[in-house]
Amino acid sequence: MLFHSLDYFLFLAIVLTGYWLLRYADRSRIALVVVASCLFYMAWNPVYIVLILTSTLLDYVAGARLGATQDPRLRKFWLGLSLCGNLGLLFAFKYFNFFAQASADIASLFGLHWKPLRFNVLLPVGISFYTFQTLSYTIDVYRGQLAPARSFGRFLFFVTYFPQLVAGPIVRASEFLPQLENVPRLRRDEVAHGLFLIATGLAKKILVADYLSVNLVDRIFDNPEGYTATEVVAGLYGFTMQIYCDFSGYTDVARGSAMLMGIELPENFDRPYLAQSPADFWRRWHMTLSTWLRDYLYFPLGGSRAGPLRAYWNLWITLFLIGLWHGASWTFVLYGILQATAMVLHRAVYRRFPPREGSVWLRAFKVAACLQFVVFSRILFRAADLTNAKAVTRQLFSGTTSMAQIAPGVWLVLVASFAAHFLPKVVFQRTEQSFVRAPWALQGAALALAAWGLSRIATSQVVPYIYFQF
Repeated sequence: MLFHSLDYFLFLAIVLTGYWLLRYADRSRIALVVVASCLFYMAWNPVYIVLILTSTLLDYVAGARLGATQDPRLRKFWLGLSLCGNLGLLFAFKYFNFFAQASADIASLFGLHWKPLRFNVLLPVGISFYTFQTLSYTIDVYRGQLAPARSFGRFLFFVTYFPQLVAGPIVRASEFLPQLENVPRLRRDEVAHGLFLIATGLAKKILVADYLSVNLVDRIFDNPEGYTATEVVAGLYGFTMQIYCDFSGYTDVARGSAMLMGIELPENFDRPYLAQSPADFWRRWHMTLSTWLRDYLYFPLGGSRAGPLRAYWNLWITLFLIGLWHGASWTFVLYGILQATAMVLHRAVYRRFPPREGSVWLRAFKVAACLQFVVFSRILFRAADLTNAKAVTRQLFSGTTSMAQIAPGVWLVLVASFAAHFLPKVVFQRTEQSFVRAPWALQGAALALAAWGLSRIATSQVVPYIYFQF
């Protein structure tokens, strides 16, 4: 059930109606959303709902037992059980086949040959997201930073909540569970804000991401030899904007849908292509993943407290795992290595030559340089495999310069989307405020006009959200 489909909005309307009718019936309201969330997830593959329920039960029990004992050995046991159970499921379904094949390939270099064992199963949608989400709960309870959930129903609501279930943002229990303690309130400004976010997210997905995917990016990556070097460059810029509008558009719809229930989800993007360094980029891109790994991996490893060399290693392994989190393939291994190495080199240069307040031109140069790194590293992110990545890279350096195969509409969308991305943030804030303050009739007319326009422009080809595969 895709967010940019009529099915989703019919589903959302039914859930919202029941949710607000049951406003004062706490248990019934929770049960309604839990059932709806399970049905939402089962629309992809009904069997895999068992995985979510297993993770939920495991972490709820682990959290309860952690809250009931101060024995260090028992506490480590329950934390270890949660970590092994959740990460074990993630490894089995997402990484086992890759590492089994990689082990066999490496062994063959030494004259050892065997046929690797493979699990012929589909990757469960969103498994990386909900695994990290439930793990944060158990770790926070273990650290004493969060009290165990008192209700299994509320905890199940937190884990399965459908707006962010399959592609984030990664929500922490400490942010989410307190919002379920009070009777929800329906406020006019929150409804308007939620509707604005949904409309914005759909525009990003349909007007930009899907259009660039169908008319530029997919064509170039499917057949890079058929395009010139400059057309490949345009395709890389196209994918850079496509993936941003696709993922941030999903987040906008998720946050807007939640806001219509009086629930706030965290922001996940802060105009990442204005970043001035690799570190700045990862503070702006997929922020809930970056901060999750910072708090639950980088800091526990020692952060920067154990000296510069250890800090570089801690930083490198954290960024490498960000790359590997995205997928089990050699392209993502190399993507992680590239991002991690860039981050460490930036940190080393930063320590050796502390930055000073620069001119506008210096800041613009930093933004441009960081953007180029992001754009060209996307080859590894988008390529189907290393062979495809090599073909794209080879064509990139072919020296051919024609732009004949890129339609004017593609240029219009590409240039307009980047121009909008670089507009001052206040422009979007004032636009949103104007919509929120407008009369209901004007809001309804604007949304109806937007819906009509998007339906006319939408491509006939269904383009799934990119981050569903993670």
